[in-house]
Amino acid sequence: MSADAGYAGYQIIKLKSTLETSMKVDIEELKKEKKANFKERLDFIDRYVEWIKATPNKVWSKQYKDFIDSSFQKQ
Repeated sequence: MSADAGYAGYQIIKLKSTLETSMKVDIEELKKEKKANFKERLDFIDRYVEWIKATPNKVWSKQYKDFIDSSFQKQ
């Protein structure tokens, strides 16, 4: 085995170790983020429902129509 091959093997092992260290996942942190994200979504829905209730039908239905129509426009 050449010195270059040995050094390349060393680099691969070092890279693998670095990746394993940097990719560790904190399950508890992910659970907290998931819970916060879910709460944020529910809060948004509540605010949106209140906005729809407080806004005249002509206003919010036109905005909704424009939004839907924009998703069908060619890009």
